[in-house]
Amino acid sequence: MRRFLLLVVSFLVLTACESYFDVTRYAGNSTVWMSFIPSNDYDTTFFILQATTPLAGTPEPVITSGETVEVQVNGQPLVLEKNYRSLENRIQYYSTKYEFKPGDQVETVASVPGAGTVSASCVVPELFPNYTWSAKIIPGNGDAKTLFVEIDYADSGHGGYFGSVVSQYIEQDSQRADIDSETGEIQWGDIMHSSHIEYLSPCAMTEIDGLSFDSDDPVTVTPLYYNTLSNSSGDYRRVQIWSDASRLSMAKERRKMSFASRCYEDPAIREYYGDDGQLVGWTKTKYKYRLTLYHFSESCYNYLKAQYNKSHDEFSGLGLAPASFVYTNVRGGAGVCGAYLVESSEWVELGK
Repeated sequence: MRRFLLLVVSFLVLTACESYFDVTRYAGNSTVWMSFIPSNDYDTTFFILQATTPLAGTPEPVITSGETVEVQVNGQPLVLEKNYRSLENRIQYYSTKYEFKPGDQVETVASVPGAGTVSASCVVPELFPNYTWSAKIIPGNGDAKTLFVEIDYADSGHGGYFGSVVSQYIEQDSQRADIDSETGEIQWGDIMHSSHIEYLSPCAMTEIDGLSFDSDDPVTVTPLYYNTLSNSSGDYRRVQIWSDASRLSMAKERRKMSFASRCYEDPAIREYYGDDGQLVGWTKTKYKYRLTLYHFSESCYNYLKAQYNKSHDEFSGLGLAPASFVYTNVRGGAGVCGAYLVESSEWVELGK
């Protein structure tokens, strides 16, 4: 009986605390979303603009037409051209071939009738600080291996927001033989040459795996808007990003950042034999590696980190990731205006 009374009391308390959220009662306002990421990463940088449609309170979608866009770099107007990716009344793309340089001051203002006017600014950062890097391959199971990378770089004294990714260049020569079933004569075909580049995904960023870093916790992100800026739809770089902003120090102090990536390497020479033991084919493979380094503006880094947290933090595992922008530096609207510069090392063959 006592347990029953406790259940009844608990039910009454919960009922008294219960409240209802009627989304139809909260009509939002249309606003402007824009994305502008000045960079030296691609031949063309895109300015993206659209009006947002509130979840409730608007019977028809808000259209993005009659818009005005103005961008200034160091106080001078930037030439923008409407891009073919634009979708009528929905999302507008502008492009510029201007080559952004370290220290460029970028100011943007955009308006969409019925949605409002927004503005934002950013400063193009310097290139990645003076650095050296080393890498080694650790054997694994079969052809699977682990690539360990260590970056040693100079701290500017002002902190910074950085990123890195390693590319693998695979070059192969191969030849196959055709055996005549009647005479057993072997006829060798032409030597075939092929090559391609793969981006290696960073992984295992814990000290348990022998990794170390003296900067804020690094995270691995897949910045999808890189694909938007790219002319290549197959560019899916996963970039490890980290911050030194909270570790201000004397300029030129050396910092280290270490991480690992999974990779695969076939033997340098692989031969193929038939049932009778005759050589019927061979493949020679060479591997080279290149380190690509990013220096992000604070707004660009915060946007990437926020997108990562929205998808990978503890709340997202419970289905509680916010259904809204989690970071914006756009005044009067939403989106991001940030910049980054990227540079790459030479291709190197490890162990040589």
